[in-house]
Amino acid sequence: MRLLAGLPGVVAVASVPREVVKQVVELEHRYEQGALIPLKNMGVRIALKREVAIALLKDKNFREPPEPTVYLVEEGQPEERIDRSYITVEGSAYRVVGEEVLASRQPYGEKTISLGDSFVIFPDRRVSGTTPSYFLVPPLGFPELEEVQERMGIGEVLSISPSAQADNCLREACGFSADPSLATLLLAFDLVERPTGKP
Repeated sequence: MRLLAGLPGVVAVASVPREVVKQVVELEHRYEQGALIPLKNMGVRIALKREVAIALLKDKNFREPPEPTVYLVEEGQPEERIDRSYITVEGSAYRVVGEEVLASRQPYGEKTISLGDSFVIFPDRRVSGTTPSYFLVPPLGFPELEEVQERMGIGEVLSISPSAQADNCLREACGFSADPSLATLLLAFDLVERPTGKP
């Protein structure tokens, strides 16, 4: 908790009870059912499988995510090797036909169609116009914890960006500010046995 609280851009940190994580999963499920475009937040479902959950409240000074937080995907196994045109979540491969554009992203080397400033479509990756596609919110890593996970006795670290409803739920449960310029991030991990002989 001290490590997380000391990260640039982190305003507050709080432990999240399992019951609250279940509420977040339920809220995300309801949000998915009402979305105009099909959406699956797989990250929150995987977080529910982890032993520990922590919420961060962050401001604009917090670093950008290590990977896009949302993709437009098609289901289906790749015909050849898995490359950047695929994302794998819990053993299943998804063809990426669109993604959030991060500020640090290098220029794309293939044809893209921009949807505003923060999302692009890769039209040449589409298998056919009839293949169903949907937005996928995957679990992401969290480098600051992954770097110290062995020393801390944790593993299977992930982070998730919640929807607006889930964000409000986390703020209320954790006593976070309702300031709309701030945002929450949900972290989850397992506790693992530390190697013997190490402090």
